[in-house]
Amino acid sequence: MPWKYTDEYYREYTRLTWNESAEAYVDLMRNLEPFRSDLVARLAPQSGERILDMGTGPGEPAITIARQVGMSGHVTGIDLSENMVSIAQRVARARGLRNIDFQTMDCGDLKFPDGTFDAVVSSFGFQIFTDPEKAASEARRVLRPGGRIAVSVWSTGDKVPWIHAIIGPMLEHAEPDETGYIPTPYETGGPGEMVAFLERAGFRDAREDRRGYALKFDDEEAYLHAILKATPIGHSLSEEPEDTQREILRKTRANLVPWKTPEGLSIPGEGVTVFARKPG
Repeated sequence: MPWKYTDEYYREYTRLTWNESAEAYVDLMRNLEPFRSDLVARLAPQSGERILDMGTGPGEPAITIARQVGMSGHVTGIDLSENMVSIAQRVARARGLRNIDFQTMDCGDLKFPDGTFDAVVSSFGFQIFTDPEKAASEARRVLRPGGRIAVSVWSTGDKVPWIHAIIGPMLEHAEPDETGYIPTPYETGGPGEMVAFLERAGFRDAREDRRGYALKFDDEEAYLHAILKATPIGHSLSEEPEDTQREILRKTRANLVPWKTPEGLSIPGEGVTVFARKPG
C-alpha cells in the first residue's frame, strides 16, 4: 500500500536514524577524506572569514576549515542530528578550538540574520536534507553579497558502487509513495543537475567538478558493518521482512565480488563538487 511522504515524516526519520548512526559514522568518515579535501580546496577558506558548514555531521569539514580561517575568523557547523552535534562539540573541545561552534538546526530553517557568512559549505548534505530547495534558499540568504558556496553530492548510482552495491538490491523492494516517488542517495548527482539546482536558487557562475576515489574496507563483513551501522541504510533494511533482508544482503555480497583485492575491498565512488556565488 503506498505511503504518504511528508516533510515532517522525513525530517524526523532523518534526525532519528542519523542519531542512531552518529558514533559509527566517525569511522566511516575517514574513508570520505579525499572528497572533503577536494571540497575544502574548492571553497578556499581565507583567514578572518565567517563560514557555515551545513550538515556538518561529526564536525567535518568545519573543524578543518577552522584551522584555515584562524582566530580572526569563525566557523559554525549545524546538523539536524543532536548526536552528531554532540560529537562535533566534543572533538572541537578536545582539540582546543575556540573559533568554532556547533548547533542543532534544520538546514531549511537557518537561525541567522541575512548576510552573516562569507561562505557556505556542505559535504554530502543536499541529498539528505528534508527540503534541499529551502536549504539552498536559506544558504543564499545568510551569505553576504558576493559570498560563495561549495557543496558535494554523490554522482549517479552507476558511478557510486560503494553505495549502490546495497542500494540497488534495496530499490528492488522499495515501495513508492502515493505519487510514485522513491528517494535515493543520488538525486541531483547527474551531469549539470546540481549546477542547475543552485542556479534556480539564485546563485551565479556555478561550476561542477567530478572526481572518483576508492573506499577501502578489510572485507565484505567490514563493508556491511560500516554501511549498516554508520548510515541510516541499516535502519531502513531492518524495516523489511527477514526473508527480504536476507535476499538484499545476498545480492549485496554478490555485487561486492568485482571489488575484492588481496588487501580487501576497494570500491569506487564518484563525488560531484559544485561551486557558485551569490550575486552582489
